[in-house]
Amino acid sequence: MSDNICRICGFSEYRLYLYFRNKNRSIVICKGCGTLRTMPYFSMDYKEQELYCEHYIENEKDFRSFARNFMKVVSRHQRKGRLLDIGCAVGFMLEEARTMGFEAKGIELNEKARQIASSKGFEVTGWHIGDPAYKKSAFDVILLNHVLEHISEPNGFMKDISNILKDTGILVIGVPNHASLVVRLYRNRWYGWGIPEHIWHFDRKSLAYLLSRNGFRIKELVQNSQRYNFSKSLRKNSTAILAKIGNMVGSGDQLIAVAEKAWHE
Repeated sequence: MSDNICRICGFSEYRLYLYFRNKNRSIVICKGCGTLRTMPYFSMDYKEQELYCEHYIENEKDFRSFARNFMKVVSRHQRKGRLLDIGCAVGFMLEEARTMGFEAKGIELNEKARQIASSKGFEVTGWHIGDPAYKKSAFDVILLNHVLEHISEPNGFMKDISNILKDTGILVIGVPNHASLVVRLYRNRWYGWGIPEHIWHFDRKSLAYLLSRNGFRIKELVQNSQRYNFSKSLRKNSTAILAKIGNMVGSGDQLIAVAEKAWHE
């Protein structure tokens, strides 16, 4: 898609930020809300992508560690109730949530990943959250771990989330953060651009804008880095060191936002 209208703020003017010659894609900045966006973009079909599932299985140790740390953030705000993990993959986050005492359910479009997560005893569907099967105000916690950057219509998506989240519930979002030390060094080589799968690219300000525009406010915002492993590669080790420094100074390449409905007291 090459639609010039920003699906977050409605503005239609941009300026170039990065160009990926080998993929014929650009990252542009919306002059209205300041959110970065891939242009042109297209909707990906994740239903039968084998590599998607294999990525989680081959890196299980790292993803389980991430799930534990992610759920530690959740536990600072909510420790029980009904939890929905949107884009639950093979279920590592669901397993951690169940261990903590949550009644955990998932949504996953990839068929193989959904089968694996379901085999662990979880109710995992391929339905969209706007489906009538999800009754209004059903969940105490909704997780969006590295999902929001893939959504072509974020405002409608956030509205659907609001409809199935209890008024006292929390929404916990994890997204790549382009305003970080690692990105300054690697520019268009950074994993978080995710060309062409990632449509939107957030930093603290643009994520807060999207949430506020859709009736949410941030309770806690964590800025850290994805796990970068040390290896025999000098470049990878340099990235790992830079990521650790970024964590220490609050300039990591990942954001985790805990949000609540703005009218909640």
